[in-house]
Amino acid sequence: MIYTSYKKIDEAGRVVISKDIRRKLSLKHNDILKIDVKDNVIVIKKAEPSCEFCESEENLLQFKGKTLCKNCLEEMKKIN
Repeated sequence: MIYTSYKKIDEAGRVVISKDIRRKLSLKHNDILKIDVKDNVIVIKKAEPSCEFCESEENLLQFKGKTLCKNCLEEMKKIN
């Protein structure tokens, strides 16, 4: 099913995502959204953890509060 709604941007640049769409996507208060622009289209999706360097979402590790993928970690090891 396609959810379509029309919203105005308020003075602060905000747009409200309706409750039915938030429920459908399991979005909750304080969730982080990723906003991209591709070919003049705004793409909004729930943010998933990704590598600080290459933005990969696979093979992730946490190190001192940062998220890194195994490939970038291996490249960093080669620097020394």
